[in-house]
Amino acid sequence: MEVNTPLSFDLPSEQLGKAMVYMRALRRQILSYWYATIEDAEAAVLEAGLASITVNILDEAIFEFAHGEKYKQFRLNDRLGQVVTGLELIRNCETHSPVHYEGLLVERTRLSVPLATGGAGMRSIYAWAEFDSLPKAYVELNSTATDNQKRARGEAQHGYRQAIGGRVVTETLLDAVSFFERLDPRLAMDDGPELRHAYAEIPELDSASGASRIVIARPIGLDATALLLPNIVTRHTERRSANWPAADSFFKEKVRQAKQHPPAVEAREVLYAVVDENGRLIGYSGVSLAASGAHETWVERRNQVWKDVRAGFKYYVKARTGSVKVVSGEHSGALGAVDSEDVDQLALLAAATDPTFDMQRLTMVEAFPDLYLQMRTN
Repeated sequence: MEVNTPLSFDLPSEQLGKAMVYMRALRRQILSYWYATIEDAEAAVLEAGLASITVNILDEAIFEFAHGEKYKQFRLNDRLGQVVTGLELIRNCETHSPVHYEGLLVERTRLSVPLATGGAGMRSIYAWAEFDSLPKAYVELNSTATDNQKRARGEAQHGYRQAIGGRVVTETLLDAVSFFERLDPRLAMDDGPELRHAYAEIPELDSASGASRIVIARPIGLDATALLLPNIVTRHTERRSANWPAADSFFKEKVRQAKQHPPAVEAREVLYAVVDENGRLIGYSGVSLAASGAHETWVERRNQVWKDVRAGFKYYVKARTGSVKVVSGEHSGALGAVDSEDVDQLALLAAATDPTFDMQRLTMVEAFPDLYLQMRTN
């Protein structure tokens, strides 16, 4: 669903005053979440949950109160509006659920954060859990709850499924900022000064154990200007501002385009079969054969390899008689590699056990489109 051009949703003066305050609160909480990702998963869950509460205040207590049914209909049919209603489910569950769901945020990857004092910390990139993985005690009022008896109305459940579950947390929170600023442009702030340092390190001595430790200090005042998340060792594709286009949509389209063209290397050598937890053949993995002599790793679904081969790109597999060219069958995904002495070599490939080549790696490059593009377009 595309982002709609909003109708007139300028706020009356009373609601505008409150909206200005709570937009600052939302910027503060997104910044707090951002820094919590270099602490631990619990800190990240706490800050993300608080941000969802603020989103709900802006949504229901301010915009819905001011504009009623017109606003509700617009929100229902707007992509970013679905993000806002999806976050309502988190707000309701975090506020009213008697249990704490530790798996609400799913770690996608971890990035090393170098410290000037030596060594490194880690920053995690989290995504929201899929709706179907949320425990019943977290989303339902009781064990026999129907869809209408869950802790969020149907629209919020739909919004979570369509625009929240599986997405990177920062993407969804920046979407919410963008949504409210688009409804009433007076909520948007001017850019702040350029930030020279994303954090400072304070050496501390643990009085109990006598061991030294490092406390990370964050700059304050960043919530008083337009939100730009500090660059704490980010991948170049990470979205750090509500004014930047959504990275997930942008790179998914780039991936779609990249799959229409052959990989940007001379050829690929197939080393392993990629199988799922049930032993089903899902794809293949191996190393690229580049003119420069560099051997980069790759992993693809079987059907994509078939499409590449059909388009004339060269995949090879090792056989007793040397490298054998991979050929495509008539049916989608059907591949073979046959010579006079060896039967189909692809069928003899061992399942990958190295994380660089296995199903986990395939899942990772599909979850992070920029990683896939790096692998395929070099």
